[in-house]
Amino acid sequence: MFFRPEFFDIFGLATFLFVTVISIWSLKTGKPFPRWAVILFLIIGIAGLIVDGGIVYSTYLR
Repeated sequence: MFFRPEFFDIFGLATFLFVTVISIWSLKTGKPFPRWAVILFLIIGIAGLIVDGGIVYSTYLR
């Protein structure tokens, strides 16, 4: 059950869309990011590290 790399572009697109919408909202309202957004950004970052770390490990280090 291996996915082609293009499969993960869907998640990248959704991530960039989310970041863009939240950023525009923050710029329009002048408010900082809410706590839930910061937590979600952290989760996205950790998930990205795990995915990219797994790819780097299996491709270059193993």
